[in-house]
Amino acid sequence: MIGGGGMKLQQQTLWVIGGSMFVFLLLLTTIIRPMLLEDALSMDEAALDRDLDRIERAIVNEGNELNRLANDWAQWDDTYHYVNGRYVDFIDSNINEETFDNNHFWRMVIMNNDQDVMLDRSYGYRSEKTFLTEEIFELEPSRTPYMIPGENTFFYVAVKEIYPNNRGSEPGGTLFIFRSLDADHISFIGRELSMALSSSIRKGPFPAQSRTTRVVSEDLLQGVLYIESADRESQLAITVDKTRNYYLSKRDVISKFVIYLIILLSFIALVLYMIFDRLLVSRISAISTQLNRIEETKDFESRVSWKIHNGDEIHRLGTSINGMLSSADQSQREVVSMAQHDQLTGLLNRYGVYEEFKRISSVPDSRAAFIFFDLDGFKRINDSLGHKAGDLLLKKVSKRLKEFVLNEKEIIARMGGDEFLMLAPCADVEALMTRMNEMLRHLKQNYSLGDIQTFITTSVGVALYPQDGETFDEVLQSADIAMYEAKRKGKNQFVFYHALESDLDYRNILTLENDLKFALKNNELYLDYQPVYTGNRNRMTGVEALIRWNHPEKGLISPSVFIPIAENGSFISDIGEWVMEEALRQHVKWREMGLGEIGVAINVSKMQMKNKNRFLDKLDHLLMEYKVEPSILQVEITESDIFFFDGEVIEFAATLKKKGVRVALDDFGVGTSTLFNLKKLPVDIVKIDRSFVQNVPNVHFDTKLLSGIYQVLEDLGFHVITEGVETREQVAYILTNSTSDIQGYYFSRPVKPEYISLLLEQEITVREAATDQR
Repeated sequence: MIGGGGMKLQQQTLWVIGGSMFVFLLLLTTIIRPMLLEDALSMDEAALDRDLDRIERAIVNEGNELNRLANDWAQWDDTYHYVNGRYVDFIDSNINEETFDNNHFWRMVIMNNDQDVMLDRSYGYRSEKTFLTEEIFELEPSRTPYMIPGENTFFYVAVKEIYPNNRGSEPGGTLFIFRSLDADHISFIGRELSMALSSSIRKGPFPAQSRTTRVVSEDLLQGVLYIESADRESQLAITVDKTRNYYLSKRDVISKFVIYLIILLSFIALVLYMIFDRLLVSRISAISTQLNRIEETKDFESRVSWKIHNGDEIHRLGTSINGMLSSADQSQREVVSMAQHDQLTGLLNRYGVYEEFKRISSVPDSRAAFIFFDLDGFKRINDSLGHKAGDLLLKKVSKRLKEFVLNEKEIIARMGGDEFLMLAPCADVEALMTRMNEMLRHLKQNYSLGDIQTFITTSVGVALYPQDGETFDEVLQSADIAMYEAKRKGKNQFVFYHALESDLDYRNILTLENDLKFALKNNELYLDYQPVYTGNRNRMTGVEALIRWNHPEKGLISPSVFIPIAENGSFISDIGEWVMEEALRQHVKWREMGLGEIGVAINVSKMQMKNKNRFLDKLDHLLMEYKVEPSILQVEITESDIFFFDGEVIEFAATLKKKGVRVALDDFGVGTSTLFNLKKLPVDIVKIDRSFVQNVPNVHFDTKLLSGIYQVLEDLGFHVITEGVETREQVAYILTNSTSDIQGYYFSRPVKPEYISLLLEQEITVREAATDQR
């Protein structure tokens, strides 16, 4: 409790004021003082850095001046005539000691175009000529001078081509002018800059920076400028020492300031202590007492009050406390709102709609409809156009859904992914059905996603509270079940959960789904095999394994019925693995019977391709276990699966081909973008759908179309199998117009493996008889 004892607060005040003054002075001397002086160091270093800039500019100016001088000498008629032998008095007239002194260079060399030295004069530093090897005179003329190291110094060397004044002729030779940067010249530059400079020559390794600074002592800084030679093997180090003027001045000011500050703080502390109790303690205690009460009662809507003193700090403190209480209350409301809303669409989320349901269900005799929306094919749009387009589509769908909200009692929520829920009072089911039809039509209209126009349909499940469930989860589950039934029936429609109870088709599917879970365990599934022949039936090239279900009560059930049930029930992978193993086992049996290496084809579902790692692991295991070559197995992919799962299918097919397994595109021609699928999908075999064959050769259009398909596929190098062949005329046409293998009832229906064995034995007998006759 803060406001209980005024005397205690007074004692604390004394300790706080005195301790604060002591700590402040301690910080001033131990922390702040070095920090302030560190600023002075930065200022001194900045001043030193500016001096190094001036030195660097001076060195550069030396080179620029030498460059201008070399240009004057090189572009001069006298020099040009001399190098061409037409001005014999050039040296006597122009080259003397004053030339070197006045222009601050110590050597000049003129060479003609034949590399003959026409002039080599120097003044001072003659011993340095020993280092100037012929390599110096191989330097190319340059717009800027070269920095060349000597034995004890550096030199600027300006190299220029010699032209007449008007540059109207070809260059007559090359001019070399040397300027020394020895210690004396560096000192001369320093005097010009009012600095004491020294220099030295360094060999590698070199520092990473072109300049360095360091603190020599409390009073002195030292900076070094490094200038690299043209061959990058030496550096000229120019050193300058600088007094730390800022540091020394600031140190004296701070010392005096501390003394004055101690006196001032002592006086302020005394005054503060005298007035603090009168002006602050009692008022703070009052505010503290009120805050304690708010804390105890958790009443964050309450506000503190205080004695007003002309808007002083206590007044502002109280105002701030009330502001914080208000902000805390608002923040709490915002947190609750964020927890209940979807961040992408701004709609309520699952938690938010659950809270609304609790409010609705708390009203006696309340009724409500759970309208559960699931977008059809959203994954296709999201994968093909990208997640940004998918998010934009979700926003636009949510906007259209909100347009159907009639009043504040109706609620739209995003349940996650592409699922939405509308919670609305429901007194009239017929009116709700009419409204649902309008919503489906509205949601189906085109959506503009940037430059792309697309559309999407919606499957809707409707459950009623409390008829279809007494809790939120129960009603939502009922709506979810109804939604999946809408998808199963073809999508773009709505289904009421209560209608499923009288829907014999739905109840039959539920029964089949439950029975199918145990079909494998109870040995109710088996495989028939349909042979594939060459066109003249000389040879069986392979068989396609086709699954069958012999239900103990319902008899044979079509794969078109139970395969979708298996896919929705998530046990298609178990069935698919059983088919693969059973087909390979049967192949081994035929092989052991001496019937040859007959190929077997199996179909894979889209769910198996999505879970490709599981399928491929099982494939590797079975090929090894049964000792079967991968090329014996043919995996058939239905073309319609590519449209919705193109990425997974392409990756799946490519992996199979790497393993040596043959890949076939089944039902070619009945999907979308058929030829484009052939371009991007790595397949070996194309199986033409029976719909292209059934009217051949009686219908001219179908006949020409099939002929064109054969031509394209064979030109592209695909092995072709024609499915659904049932008549002699169809076989004759296929033999005449293609090299396609044939599969269909004309040769054989899907039969038991024992019958395939008989066919293979007959084929072997016929071949042997033909061989004996030859």
